[in-house]
Amino acid sequence: MKKIAGIILAVSILVVFASGCTSSNISTNNSTNISNQSNSNVTLQIISNSPWAGDYAYTNGNMQINGTGNASYNLGPNPGHVTVSIENKGNDTLTIQLLQGGSTVQTQSTSENMGVVNIDQKF
Repeated sequence: MKKIAGIILAVSILVVFASGCTSSNISTNNSTNISNQSNSNVTLQIISNSPWAGDYAYTNGNMQINGTGNASYNLGPNPGHVTVSIENKGNDTLTIQLLQGGSTVQTQSTSENMGVVNIDQKF
């Protein structure tokens, strides 16, 4: 009887250790994958103190945008072919940037009133 109780106890301990290791590995792998995906997102960034208007197109469609001041648009981790065309509606500098994972991929600027800035980039 003592042998059976000892075997049951040993098997129970092994099961507890094995399940603890498995769930720990899954958790670590999931958090690593999530952080890698968010680091590779592509962002369209508009930097200006003046009004601006235009559009951008990518895998998910074409968006008409306008505003005054800075703006940021998340295009996701794989936006495909991105085109951007923004018109400066003031006398300040208008800068548009495409960033991927925080690194600048392309930057274009204009200081001309009614000047247009274009970006064409494939990801």
